[in-house]
Amino acid sequence: MLSLVIALFSGAVGGLVVAMIPETKNRLRNYIVLLFAASSAFFTWHTALKVFAGERVRVAGELGGLAFSIDPDPLGAVFGLIASTLWLFTAVYSFGYMAGKHKQRTFFTFFLMSLTMTLGVAFSGNLVALYLFYELLTFATYPLVIHERSAEAMKAGTKYILYSLSGAGAILIAIIFTYAWSGKLDFSSGPMLANSLGPGLNWLLMLFIGGFGVKAAIMPLHRWLPAAMAAPTPVSALLHAVAVVYSGVYGILRTVYSVFGHELIGQLEIRYILPWTAAITIVAGIVIAARQDVLKRRLAYQTVSHLSYILLGAFTLNAWGLAGAIFHMISYSTLKITLFFCAGIISEQTGVIKVSKIGGIGRLLPKTMAAFSIATMGMIGMLPLNTFWGKYYLMKGSVEAGKWPLAVVLIISGILNAICFVPAIVNAFNRVSTKTCEEKGSRVSLMLAPTLALVMIALFIGLMPGIIWPGVEAVVNWFY
Repeated sequence: MLSLVIALFSGAVGGLVVAMIPETKNRLRNYIVLLFAASSAFFTWHTALKVFAGERVRVAGELGGLAFSIDPDPLGAVFGLIASTLWLFTAVYSFGYMAGKHKQRTFFTFFLMSLTMTLGVAFSGNLVALYLFYELLTFATYPLVIHERSAEAMKAGTKYILYSLSGAGAILIAIIFTYAWSGKLDFSSGPMLANSLGPGLNWLLMLFIGGFGVKAAIMPLHRWLPAAMAAPTPVSALLHAVAVVYSGVYGILRTVYSVFGHELIGQLEIRYILPWTAAITIVAGIVIAARQDVLKRRLAYQTVSHLSYILLGAFTLNAWGLAGAIFHMISYSTLKITLFFCAGIISEQTGVIKVSKIGGIGRLLPKTMAAFSIATMGMIGMLPLNTFWGKYYLMKGSVEAGKWPLAVVLIISGILNAICFVPAIVNAFNRVSTKTCEEKGSRVSLMLAPTLALVMIALFIGLMPGIIWPGVEAVVNWFY
Protein backbone atom coordinates (compact mmCIF):
# COMPACT_ATOMS: atom_id res chain seq x y z
CA MET A 1 0.00 0.00 0.00
CA LEU A 2 2.84 2.41 0.81
CA SER A 3 4.33 2.05 -2.67
CA LEU A 4 0.94 2.91 -4.17
CA VAL A 5 0.60 6.06 -2.06
CA ILE A 6 4.15 7.22 -2.84
CA ALA A 7 3.70 6.55 -6.55
CA LEU A 8 0.45 8.49 -6.63
CA PHE A 9 1.38 11.51 -4.54
CA SER A 10 5.04 12.03 -5.49
CA GLY A 11 3.94 14.39 -8.24
CA ALA A 12 1.67 16.48 -6.03
CA VAL A 13 4.22 16.75 -3.21
CA GLY A 14 6.97 17.56 -5.71
CA GLY A 15 4.78 20.23 -7.30
CA LEU A 16 4.24 21.92 -3.93
CA VAL A 17 7.98 21.85 -3.21
CA VAL A 18 8.77 23.34 -6.62
CA ALA A 19 6.20 26.09 -6.04
CA MET A 20 8.14 27.21 -2.96
CA ILE A 21 11.53 27.39 -4.68
CA PRO A 22 12.59 30.86 -5.90
CA GLU A 23 12.25 31.38 -9.66
CA THR A 24 16.02 31.89 -10.05
CA LYS A 25 17.01 28.52 -8.52
CA ASN A 26 16.87 26.63 -11.81
CA ARG A 27 19.37 23.88 -11.03
CA LEU A 28 17.84 23.08 -7.64
CA ARG A 29 14.37 23.00 -9.19
CA ASN A 30 15.50 20.59 -11.90
CA TYR A 31 16.99 18.22 -9.33
CA ILE A 32 13.76 18.24 -7.32
CA VAL A 33 11.60 17.65 -10.41
CA LEU A 34 13.84 14.74 -11.43
CA LEU A 35 13.76 13.29 -7.90
CA PHE A 36 9.99 13.28 -7.59
CA ALA A 37 9.39 12.12 -11.18
CA ALA A 38 11.84 9.26 -10.63
CA SER A 39 10.20 8.42 -7.29
CA SER A 40 6.80 8.22 -8.93
CA ALA A 41 8.12 6.01 -11.74
CA PHE A 42 10.01 3.68 -9.37
CA PHE A 43 7.09 3.10 -7.02
CA THR A 44 4.63 2.78 -9.92
CA TRP A 45 6.77 -0.05 -11.29
CA HIS A 46 6.89 -1.59 -7.81
CA THR A 47 3.09 -1.39 -7.52
CA ALA A 48 2.45 -2.65 -11.06
CA LEU A 49 4.64 -5.71 -10.62
CA LYS A 50 2.62 -6.61 -7.53
CA VAL A 51 -0.62 -6.21 -9.47
CA PHE A 52 0.66 -8.37 -12.35
CA ALA A 53 1.63 -11.01 -9.78
CA GLY A 54 -1.99 -11.16 -8.62
CA GLU A 55 -1.58 -9.14 -5.42
CA ARG A 56 -4.24 -6.56 -4.57
CA VAL A 57 -2.93 -3.10 -3.63
CA ARG A 58 -5.76 -0.91 -2.39
CA VAL A 59 -6.52 2.32 -0.51
CA ALA A 60 -10.20 3.03 0.17
CA GLY A 61 -12.39 5.48 2.05
CA GLU A 62 -15.42 7.71 1.62
CA LEU A 63 -15.93 11.01 -0.16
CA GLY A 64 -19.17 12.79 0.59
CA GLY A 65 -20.79 9.53 1.63
CA LEU A 66 -19.69 7.77 -1.57
CA ALA A 67 -17.12 4.98 -1.64
CA PHE A 68 -13.76 6.15 -2.97
CA SER A 69 -11.00 3.69 -3.80
CA ILE A 70 -7.54 3.57 -5.36
CA ASP A 71 -7.29 -0.03 -6.49
CA PRO A 72 -5.26 -0.62 -9.67
CA ASP A 73 -5.95 -3.72 -11.74
CA PRO A 74 -3.77 -4.82 -14.71
CA LEU A 75 -5.31 -2.23 -17.05
CA GLY A 76 -4.67 0.57 -14.57
CA ALA A 77 -1.17 -0.75 -13.90
CA VAL A 78 -0.30 -0.65 -17.62
CA PHE A 79 -1.58 2.91 -17.97
CA GLY A 80 0.29 3.91 -14.81
CA LEU A 81 3.54 2.45 -16.12
CA ILE A 82 3.19 4.28 -19.44
CA ALA A 83 2.47 7.61 -17.75
CA SER A 84 5.08 7.53 -14.99
CA THR A 85 7.88 6.22 -17.22
CA LEU A 86 7.32 8.69 -20.04
CA TRP A 87 6.90 11.52 -17.53
CA LEU A 88 10.45 10.89 -16.39
CA PHE A 89 11.76 11.09 -19.97
CA THR A 90 9.75 14.28 -20.54
CA ALA A 91 11.17 15.81 -17.35
CA VAL A 92 14.73 15.44 -18.68
CA TYR A 93 13.67 16.80 -22.08
CA SER A 94 11.96 19.76 -20.39
CA PHE A 95 15.15 20.76 -18.58
CA GLY A 96 16.72 21.42 -21.96
CA TYR A 97 13.66 22.84 -23.70
CA MET A 98 12.71 25.25 -20.88
CA ALA A 99 16.27 26.44 -20.19
CA GLY A 100 16.31 30.22 -20.38
CA LYS A 101 12.53 30.47 -20.75
CA HIS A 102 10.16 32.38 -18.48
CA LYS A 103 7.88 31.06 -15.71
CA GLN A 104 9.72 27.79 -15.22
CA ARG A 105 8.48 27.49 -11.65
CA THR A 106 4.85 27.61 -12.80
CA PHE A 107 5.57 25.17 -15.61
CA PHE A 108 7.22 22.52 -13.43
CA THR A 109 4.70 22.95 -10.59
CA PHE A 110 1.80 21.98 -12.82
CA PHE A 111 3.97 19.50 -14.72
CA LEU A 112 4.32 17.45 -11.51
CA MET A 113 0.74 18.08 -10.36
CA SER A 114 -0.53 16.66 -13.64
CA LEU A 115 1.47 13.49 -13.02
CA THR A 116 -0.47 12.79 -9.82
CA MET A 117 -3.80 13.42 -11.55
CA THR A 118 -2.90 11.11 -14.44
CA LEU A 119 -1.86 8.31 -12.09
CA GLY A 120 -5.06 8.93 -10.12
CA VAL A 121 -7.04 8.18 -13.27
CA ALA A 122 -4.95 5.05 -13.88
CA PHE A 123 -5.18 3.71 -10.33
CA SER A 124 -8.87 4.49 -9.73
CA GLY A 125 -10.78 1.61 -8.23
CA ASN A 126 -14.25 2.95 -8.91
CA LEU A 127 -16.15 5.52 -10.95
CA VAL A 128 -16.08 8.14 -8.18
CA ALA A 129 -12.28 8.19 -8.03
CA LEU A 130 -12.01 8.06 -11.82
CA TYR A 131 -14.34 11.03 -12.25
CA LEU A 132 -12.58 13.11 -9.57
CA PHE A 133 -9.09 12.62 -10.97
CA TYR A 134 -10.35 12.98 -14.54
CA GLU A 135 -11.75 16.43 -13.67
CA LEU A 136 -8.66 17.45 -11.69
CA LEU A 137 -6.47 16.50 -14.63
CA THR A 138 -8.25 19.09 -16.77
CA PHE A 139 -7.54 21.86 -14.27
CA ALA A 140 -3.94 20.73 -13.65
CA THR A 141 -3.09 20.71 -17.37
CA TYR A 142 -4.92 23.95 -18.24
CA PRO A 143 -2.07 26.20 -16.95
CA LEU A 144 0.33 24.18 -19.11
CA VAL A 145 -1.80 24.68 -22.23
CA ILE A 146 -1.91 28.48 -21.71
CA HIS A 147 1.69 28.71 -20.47
CA GLU A 148 2.79 31.11 -23.22
CA ARG A 149 -0.14 33.45 -22.41
CA SER A 150 -0.35 34.47 -26.07
CA ALA A 151 -3.70 35.15 -27.71
CA GLU A 152 -3.45 31.79 -29.47
CA ALA A 153 -2.64 29.98 -26.23
CA MET A 154 -5.50 31.62 -24.32
CA LYS A 155 -7.94 30.73 -27.11
CA ALA A 156 -6.68 27.14 -27.09
CA GLY A 157 -7.05 27.00 -23.31
CA THR A 158 -10.64 28.19 -23.49
CA LYS A 159 -11.48 25.58 -26.10
CA TYR A 160 -9.73 22.90 -24.02
CA ILE A 161 -11.71 23.79 -20.88
CA LEU A 162 -15.06 23.99 -22.66
CA TYR A 163 -14.62 20.68 -24.44
CA SER A 164 -13.27 18.90 -21.35
CA LEU A 165 -15.93 20.15 -18.96
CA SER A 166 -18.70 19.33 -21.43
CA GLY A 167 -17.36 15.80 -21.69
CA ALA A 168 -17.08 15.53 -17.92
CA GLY A 169 -20.70 16.64 -17.58
CA ALA A 170 -21.81 13.79 -19.83
CA ILE A 171 -19.73 11.35 -17.79
CA LEU A 172 -21.27 12.55 -14.52
CA ILE A 173 -24.80 12.02 -15.84
CA ALA A 174 -23.79 8.55 -17.07
CA ILE A 175 -22.32 7.66 -13.66
CA ILE A 176 -25.52 8.71 -11.88
CA PHE A 177 -27.63 6.50 -14.15
CA THR A 178 -25.19 3.61 -13.78
CA TYR A 179 -25.40 3.75 -9.99
CA ALA A 180 -29.19 4.09 -10.07
CA TRP A 181 -29.55 1.01 -12.29
CA SER A 182 -26.87 -1.23 -10.84
CA GLY A 183 -26.12 0.06 -7.34
CA LYS A 184 -22.41 -0.48 -8.14
CA LEU A 185 -19.44 1.79 -8.73
CA ASP A 186 -16.42 -0.49 -8.14
CA PHE A 187 -14.42 -1.93 -11.02
CA SER A 188 -13.29 -5.00 -9.06
CA SER A 189 -16.72 -6.59 -8.85
CA GLY A 190 -16.95 -7.30 -12.58
CA PRO A 191 -19.04 -5.40 -15.15
CA MET A 192 -21.49 -3.20 -13.23
CA LEU A 193 -24.31 -3.54 -15.74
CA ALA A 194 -23.66 -7.19 -16.64
CA ASN A 195 -27.14 -8.33 -15.63
CA SER A 196 -28.95 -5.38 -17.17
CA LEU A 197 -30.53 -5.53 -20.59
CA GLY A 198 -33.23 -2.98 -21.05
CA PRO A 199 -34.14 0.28 -22.73
CA GLY A 200 -31.71 3.13 -22.32
CA LEU A 201 -28.45 1.17 -22.31
CA ASN A 202 -27.53 2.29 -25.82
CA TRP A 203 -27.96 5.91 -24.79
CA LEU A 204 -26.04 5.35 -21.57
CA LEU A 205 -23.12 3.87 -23.49
CA MET A 206 -23.20 6.83 -25.89
CA LEU A 207 -23.03 9.21 -22.92
CA PHE A 208 -19.95 7.49 -21.54
CA ILE A 209 -18.20 7.26 -24.92
CA GLY A 210 -19.13 10.83 -25.82
CA GLY A 211 -17.83 12.09 -22.47
CA PHE A 212 -14.55 10.21 -22.53
CA GLY A 213 -14.37 10.60 -26.30
CA VAL A 214 -13.58 14.30 -25.93
CA LYS A 215 -10.16 13.60 -24.43
CA ALA A 216 -9.78 10.50 -26.63
CA ALA A 217 -10.25 12.86 -29.62
CA ILE A 218 -12.95 10.86 -31.40
CA MET A 219 -14.22 12.87 -34.35
CA PRO A 220 -15.99 15.29 -34.22
CA LEU A 221 -14.99 15.84 -30.56
CA HIS A 222 -11.31 16.33 -31.41
CA ARG A 223 -11.01 20.04 -32.21
CA TRP A 224 -9.43 21.05 -28.91
CA LEU A 225 -6.42 18.82 -29.58
CA PRO A 226 -4.85 20.59 -32.60
CA ALA A 227 -5.57 23.95 -30.93
CA ALA A 228 -3.63 22.83 -27.85
CA MET A 229 -0.45 22.85 -29.95
CA ALA A 230 0.00 26.43 -28.74
CA ALA A 231 1.48 24.86 -25.58
CA PRO A 232 5.24 24.28 -25.16
CA THR A 233 6.47 21.13 -26.90
CA PRO A 234 6.93 19.04 -23.69
CA VAL A 235 3.28 19.76 -22.87
CA SER A 236 2.20 18.83 -26.39
CA ALA A 237 4.11 15.58 -26.03
CA LEU A 238 2.36 14.73 -22.75
CA LEU A 239 -1.07 15.79 -24.02
CA HIS A 240 -0.76 13.68 -27.17
CA ALA A 241 1.13 10.64 -25.95
CA VAL A 242 0.34 10.17 -22.28
CA ALA A 243 -1.78 12.24 -19.95
CA VAL A 244 -4.95 13.72 -21.41
CA VAL A 245 -5.59 11.62 -24.50
CA TYR A 246 -4.84 8.34 -22.75
CA SER A 247 -7.14 9.31 -19.89
CA GLY A 248 -9.94 9.50 -22.44
CA VAL A 249 -8.94 6.23 -24.08
CA TYR A 250 -8.60 4.59 -20.66
CA GLY A 251 -12.08 5.84 -19.72
CA ILE A 252 -13.57 4.22 -22.81
CA LEU A 253 -11.76 0.94 -22.11
CA ARG A 254 -13.14 1.08 -18.56
CA THR A 255 -16.63 1.73 -19.91
CA VAL A 256 -16.50 -1.20 -22.32
CA TYR A 257 -14.95 -3.75 -19.97
CA SER A 258 -15.71 -2.62 -16.40
CA VAL A 259 -19.05 -0.81 -16.64
CA PHE A 260 -20.88 -2.70 -19.39
CA GLY A 261 -18.75 -5.76 -20.13
CA HIS A 262 -17.99 -6.97 -23.64
CA GLU A 263 -20.78 -9.56 -23.52
CA LEU A 264 -23.48 -6.97 -22.78
CA ILE A 265 -22.22 -4.54 -25.42
CA GLY A 266 -22.28 -7.45 -27.87
CA GLN A 267 -26.06 -7.53 -27.41
CA LEU A 268 -26.67 -3.80 -27.97
CA GLU A 269 -27.53 -2.26 -31.33
CA ILE A 270 -24.78 0.33 -30.96
CA ARG A 271 -22.15 -2.41 -31.30
CA TYR A 272 -22.43 -2.07 -35.08
CA ILE A 273 -21.66 1.66 -34.99
CA LEU A 274 -18.73 1.78 -32.56
CA PRO A 275 -15.97 0.08 -34.59
CA TRP A 276 -16.85 2.10 -37.68
CA THR A 277 -16.76 5.33 -35.69
CA ALA A 278 -13.18 4.42 -34.78
CA ALA A 279 -12.39 3.40 -38.37
CA ILE A 280 -13.67 6.69 -39.80
CA THR A 281 -11.61 8.63 -37.27
CA ILE A 282 -8.50 6.58 -38.19
CA VAL A 283 -8.75 7.46 -41.87
CA ALA A 284 -10.10 11.02 -41.57
CA GLY A 285 -7.49 11.95 -38.96
CA ILE A 286 -4.51 11.03 -41.11
CA VAL A 287 -6.06 12.52 -44.27
CA ILE A 288 -6.48 15.86 -42.50
CA ALA A 289 -2.96 15.51 -41.07
CA ALA A 290 -1.51 15.32 -44.58
CA ARG A 291 -3.01 18.74 -45.34
CA GLN A 292 -1.35 20.48 -42.36
CA ASP A 293 1.85 22.41 -43.01
CA VAL A 294 2.66 23.18 -39.37
CA LEU A 295 4.55 20.11 -38.10
CA LYS A 296 2.98 20.01 -34.65
CA ARG A 297 -0.52 20.27 -36.14
CA ARG A 298 0.29 17.44 -38.54
CA LEU A 299 1.40 15.36 -35.57
CA ALA A 300 -1.75 16.38 -33.70
CA TYR A 301 -4.08 15.03 -36.38
CA GLN A 302 -1.95 11.90 -36.62
CA THR A 303 -2.67 11.50 -32.89
CA VAL A 304 -6.40 11.72 -33.58
CA SER A 305 -5.99 8.86 -36.05
CA HIS A 306 -3.81 6.59 -33.93
CA LEU A 307 -5.83 6.92 -30.73
CA SER A 308 -8.71 5.29 -32.56
CA TYR A 309 -6.51 2.25 -33.28
CA ILE A 310 -6.83 1.53 -29.56
CA LEU A 311 -10.57 2.16 -29.55
CA LEU A 312 -11.05 -0.04 -32.61
CA GLY A 313 -9.38 -2.89 -30.74
CA ALA A 314 -11.68 -2.38 -27.76
CA PHE A 315 -14.77 -2.24 -29.98
CA THR A 316 -14.00 -5.56 -31.71
CA LEU A 317 -15.12 -7.12 -28.38
CA ASN A 318 -12.71 -10.04 -28.49
CA ALA A 319 -9.48 -10.97 -26.71
CA TRP A 320 -7.15 -10.46 -29.67
CA GLY A 321 -8.60 -7.02 -30.34
CA LEU A 322 -8.04 -6.03 -26.72
CA ALA A 323 -4.49 -7.42 -26.86
CA GLY A 324 -3.82 -5.28 -29.92
CA ALA A 325 -5.31 -2.22 -28.19
CA ILE A 326 -3.07 -2.60 -25.13
CA PHE A 327 0.01 -3.39 -27.21
CA HIS A 328 -0.60 -0.32 -29.37
CA MET A 329 -1.28 1.78 -26.28
CA ILE A 330 2.21 0.96 -25.01
CA SER A 331 4.01 1.16 -28.35
CA TYR A 332 2.35 4.24 -29.80
CA SER A 333 3.15 6.34 -26.73
CA THR A 334 6.91 5.78 -27.05
CA LEU A 335 6.99 6.80 -30.71
CA LYS A 336 4.54 9.70 -30.64
CA ILE A 337 6.38 11.37 -27.77
CA THR A 338 9.59 10.87 -29.78
CA LEU A 339 8.08 12.67 -32.77
CA PHE A 340 7.07 15.64 -30.62
CA PHE A 341 10.49 15.72 -28.99
CA CYS A 342 12.06 15.88 -32.46
CA ALA A 343 9.68 18.64 -33.54
CA GLY A 344 10.69 20.62 -30.45
CA ILE A 345 14.40 20.26 -31.17
CA ILE A 346 13.88 21.32 -34.80
CA SER A 347 11.90 24.42 -33.84
CA GLU A 348 14.27 25.41 -31.02
CA GLN A 349 17.47 24.96 -33.03
CA THR A 350 16.37 26.20 -36.45
CA GLY A 351 13.11 28.08 -35.94
CA VAL A 352 11.44 25.81 -38.51
CA ILE A 353 7.88 24.86 -37.58
CA LYS A 354 6.48 24.03 -41.03
CA VAL A 355 6.88 20.82 -43.00
CA SER A 356 7.39 22.81 -46.21
CA LYS A 357 10.49 24.43 -44.69
CA ILE A 358 12.09 21.24 -43.38
CA GLY A 359 14.29 20.67 -46.44
CA GLY A 360 17.94 20.19 -45.50
CA ILE A 361 17.27 19.92 -41.76
CA GLY A 362 18.51 16.34 -41.79
CA ARG A 363 22.03 17.54 -42.60
CA LEU A 364 21.98 20.10 -39.78
CA LEU A 365 20.35 17.86 -37.16
CA PRO A 366 21.20 14.30 -38.29
CA LYS A 367 20.51 12.56 -34.98
CA THR A 368 17.19 14.34 -34.51
CA MET A 369 15.99 13.58 -38.02
CA ALA A 370 17.20 9.98 -37.77
CA ALA A 371 15.07 9.57 -34.64
CA PHE A 372 12.15 11.26 -36.41
CA SER A 373 12.53 8.95 -39.41
CA ILE A 374 12.63 5.80 -37.30
CA ALA A 375 9.60 6.90 -35.28
CA THR A 376 7.74 7.64 -38.52
CA MET A 377 8.45 4.13 -39.79
CA GLY A 378 6.93 2.89 -36.55
CA MET A 379 3.80 4.95 -37.02
CA ILE A 380 3.41 3.36 -40.44
CA GLY A 381 3.56 -0.02 -38.69
CA MET A 382 6.84 -1.39 -40.03
CA LEU A 383 9.15 -3.91 -38.40
CA PRO A 384 11.34 -3.85 -36.40
CA LEU A 385 9.41 -1.10 -34.56
CA ASN A 386 7.13 -1.99 -31.66
CA THR A 387 3.93 -0.64 -33.24
CA PHE A 388 3.98 -3.45 -35.80
CA TRP A 389 2.85 -5.93 -33.17
CA GLY A 390 -0.05 -3.84 -31.93
CA LYS A 391 -1.25 -3.40 -35.49
CA TYR A 392 -0.86 -7.12 -36.16
CA TYR A 393 -3.02 -8.10 -33.16
CA LEU A 394 -5.58 -5.43 -34.03
CA MET A 395 -5.90 -6.91 -37.52
CA LYS A 396 -6.10 -10.41 -36.08
CA GLY A 397 -8.83 -9.32 -33.68
CA SER A 398 -10.78 -7.64 -36.48
CA VAL A 399 -10.70 -10.75 -38.65
CA GLU A 400 -11.61 -13.02 -35.74
CA ALA A 401 -14.59 -10.80 -34.94
CA GLY A 402 -15.81 -11.17 -38.52
CA LYS A 403 -14.97 -7.53 -39.31
CA TRP A 404 -12.18 -8.01 -41.85
CA PRO A 405 -12.82 -4.60 -43.51
CA LEU A 406 -11.43 -3.04 -40.32
CA ALA A 407 -8.12 -4.78 -41.04
CA VAL A 408 -8.16 -3.17 -44.49
CA VAL A 409 -8.69 0.22 -42.82
CA LEU A 410 -5.53 -0.34 -40.76
CA ILE A 411 -3.55 -1.17 -43.91
CA ILE A 412 -4.86 1.94 -45.66
CA SER A 413 -3.96 4.02 -42.61
CA GLY A 414 -0.36 2.77 -42.78
CA ILE A 415 -0.11 3.81 -46.43
CA LEU A 416 -1.55 7.25 -45.64
CA ASN A 417 0.93 7.68 -42.78
CA ALA A 418 3.74 7.02 -45.24
CA ILE A 419 2.34 9.57 -47.70
CA CYS A 420 2.00 12.06 -44.86
CA PHE A 421 5.58 11.98 -43.59
CA VAL A 422 8.01 10.09 -45.85
CA PRO A 423 8.31 12.85 -48.53
CA ALA A 424 9.17 15.38 -45.80
CA ILE A 425 11.88 13.06 -44.44
CA VAL A 426 13.36 12.61 -47.93
CA ASN A 427 13.47 16.39 -48.39
CA ALA A 428 15.08 16.82 -44.99
CA PHE A 429 18.06 14.70 -46.03
CA ASN A 430 18.25 15.43 -49.77
CA ARG A 431 18.03 19.20 -49.87
CA VAL A 432 20.54 21.75 -48.61
CA SER A 433 19.38 24.20 -45.95
CA THR A 434 20.44 27.85 -45.86
CA LYS A 435 20.21 27.81 -42.05
CA THR A 436 23.13 27.18 -39.73
CA CYS A 437 22.88 25.38 -36.38
CA GLU A 438 24.63 22.70 -34.38
CA GLU A 439 23.38 19.56 -32.66
CA LYS A 440 25.68 20.26 -29.73
CA GLY A 441 25.60 21.82 -26.28
CA SER A 442 24.12 20.85 -22.92
CA ARG A 443 20.66 22.19 -23.79
CA VAL A 444 20.39 20.13 -26.98
CA SER A 445 21.89 17.10 -25.25
CA LEU A 446 19.17 17.18 -22.58
CA MET A 447 16.53 17.16 -25.31
CA LEU A 448 18.28 14.65 -27.55
CA ALA A 449 19.17 12.04 -24.89
CA PRO A 450 15.57 11.02 -23.99
CA THR A 451 14.59 11.20 -27.67
CA LEU A 452 17.24 8.71 -28.74
CA ALA A 453 16.62 6.54 -25.67
CA LEU A 454 12.93 6.21 -26.57
CA VAL A 455 13.82 5.20 -30.13
CA MET A 456 16.10 2.49 -28.78
CA ILE A 457 13.34 1.27 -26.45
CA ALA A 458 10.87 1.12 -29.36
CA LEU A 459 13.35 -0.90 -31.42
CA PHE A 460 14.08 -3.20 -28.50
CA ILE A 461 10.39 -3.92 -27.90
CA GLY A 462 9.89 -4.45 -31.64
CA LEU A 463 12.66 -7.03 -31.74
CA MET A 464 11.63 -8.64 -28.44
CA PRO A 465 7.85 -8.13 -28.09
CA GLY A 466 7.68 -10.85 -25.47
CA ILE A 467 9.15 -8.45 -22.94
CA ILE A 468 5.85 -6.57 -22.61
CA TRP A 469 3.55 -9.46 -23.46
CA PRO A 470 3.03 -10.47 -19.79
CA GLY A 471 1.47 -7.06 -19.11
CA VAL A 472 -0.74 -7.30 -22.21
CA GLU A 473 -1.74 -10.85 -21.30
CA ALA A 474 -2.54 -9.82 -17.71
CA VAL A 475 -5.04 -7.24 -18.98
CA VAL A 476 -6.65 -9.66 -21.45
CA ASN A 477 -6.95 -12.43 -18.84
CA TRP A 478 -8.44 -9.98 -16.36
CA PHE A 479 -11.36 -9.21 -18.65
CA TYR A 480 -11.64 -12.50 -20.55
